[in-house]
Amino acid sequence: NSFEIQNSKIHTYLTKGIWHLLISFVDTGSNDYKMSQRLASNIRTSSESDTFDLGGQNTDAISKMITSAFSEPFPLNEMVRITLVTGAGKLGRARYDGGAAQAVTSALRLLSFEEDKGGSCILECAGTFKMQHDTGKNLKTVVVFPNITGDEGGDADGDEADGGGGSGSESPLPPNSPEYMVAVASVEVFERMIGSKCQSWLQKKECLFALQDVKEMI
Repeated sequence: NSFEIQNSKIHTYLTKGIWHLLISFVDTGSNDYKMSQRLASNIRTSSESDTFDLGGQNTDAISKMITSAFSEPFPLNEMVRITLVTGAGKLGRARYDGGAAQAVTSALRLLSFEEDKGGSCILECAGTFKMQHDTGKNLKTVVVFPNITGDEGGDADGDEADGGGGSGSESPLPPNSPEYMVAVASVEVFERMIGSKCQSWLQKKECLFALQDVKEMI
């Protein structure tokens, strides 16, 4: 009888332990989801360049957060730099998941973002990212240049202000085409585009062809 009572107590303790473990797991998963969604919302409402710390988040939560934050263009007219801290030196390393950086870049690639090691905070770098190591602060980061909506509807307002005409001011080049970007870029922007978008010899040659096409239209 005493043996059966002891077994019954052990069974009760085990059942309670498993139940509390399941509750803890569900609560943890729920908290991770809420945290990732809150972070995604904060990123999407950024109106200027900002930094966000991914410490304490697992790779699954990070992937979902990236998808929520960057799947749609930001409602902005100017480019912003979103810096995601994915790792740190020896003192802060334990706060970050070892696969945080890979989770960020993999999720971005699934959204058609491309890595651009020379990327900078200009419109031409929209939809790109780059990995950096801040040696001064000893932090590992992924810098994202999101897609943005731009000044949508601005041309229509301008046409109305001109009395509904405006057809004579339309560009003969498709907006956002490489030729258009080259044609309307200032010298400063053009130099940055060459550095970030035309790193190989073939890319520089294609840029030269685009310049020649623009020249023939003038």
